[in-house]
Amino acid sequence: MLNYRSYGELTERSTPLVVLHGLLGSLDNWHTFATRYANTQPIIALDMRNHGQSPHEVGMSYQLMVDDILATLQALNIEYFDLIGHSMGGKAGMVLATQNPNLVKRLIVVDIAPYTYPPRLQPLLHTMNALPLPSLKSRKEADDALSEVVSSAFERGFLLKNLTRQQDGSFKWLCNLPEITRNYLKITGFPALIPQYTAPVLTIAGRQSDYVTEDTWAAMQTLLPQARLDYIETAGHLPHVQTPDLFEQLVREFLN
Repeated sequence: MLNYRSYGELTERSTPLVVLHGLLGSLDNWHTFATRYANTQPIIALDMRNHGQSPHEVGMSYQLMVDDILATLQALNIEYFDLIGHSMGGKAGMVLATQNPNLVKRLIVVDIAPYTYPPRLQPLLHTMNALPLPSLKSRKEADDALSEVVSSAFERGFLLKNLTRQQDGSFKWLCNLPEITRNYLKITGFPALIPQYTAPVLTIAGRQSDYVTEDTWAAMQTLLPQARLDYIETAGHLPHVQTPDLFEQLVREFLN
């Protein structure tokens, strides 16, 4: 059972929007969007395994993530839903939708494609693992260390949401960083030999990001033939956080 947070009123007649965050994120990353959008449609935001307040488990394959999501939704008696996923959550959403097209009414994929990406975050994971948490005196020290591999203060702030202070004053990672690190190459990849999902799909990508390119979009069209691509010109890899108004507008236009 994954940790979740619900927004809005879930009724028998409503179709909820299930929200999946990306690598090193949590459901908190979607709080602003969810509070604003829940007056239109109820939202169920999930912490993926080894992230946020969800259980720390062995394994990080996309099939395991999909199994977690379905088990949680089944426990909540949710049988039919819209689905939105960012980055790692977008990949998990695509696997879930292709395997269970009868459950997913519409799919939104945020700044990712069904593609094996270079392991570009390995230096970041190395730096995070190397932080001397027992002797760390402040979040500023952690921010200074991360600045060697992440130049954007905005992105460092996003990552440092994983750093939490314990009762004794020391810091710890909220996410299961060792397990994420061990499985990072699986997360950069994408499962092979899965069927198409032929219902409507919206991809929202940041123009300042390089995750959705001509090559990766070709892979998207093969797997999701009804996919449409909308760029947000001023956004990077986190369009739902960086450009919330434009992002919400695109979601509303698609789902309504």
